[in-house]
Amino acid sequence: MDWKEILASSVSADELAQGAAENAADAAANAQLDKEKGRFGTLRIEYDKKGRKGKPCTIVSEFEGTEQELVRLKKLLQTRLATGGSHCFNSEPPYDGQILLQGDCRQKAAEILWGEGYKTK
Repeated sequence: MDWKEILASSVSADELAQGAAENAADAAANAQLDKEKGRFGTLRIEYDKKGRKGKPCTIVSEFEGTEQELVRLKKLLQTRLATGGSHCFNSEPPYDGQILLQGDCRQKAAEILWGEGYKTK
């Protein structure tokens, strides 16, 4: 018996496709539950009128997660809001887990975060 016969006898292509479809459906259902229940956490969105160095900014704080997740979220907000920004991770306590966005974009940022499964204050 060669490898093709062994592979063909063990699992058919239909079974593989059916298993992949079930896994995708389960993942989509779990993602929907995460969004509905707010499992990603609650973030605080604030507007600082005096801002950093005199320029106004929006601050997204109370993020709990890894630095990669924080960077991904910051990049998503910057791209969708078409604004600049930065993030702070593992720094002094008041600044830890913050995303700073240029300008007043509280409402749009809240909508984007809600779409990603975060709750906002």
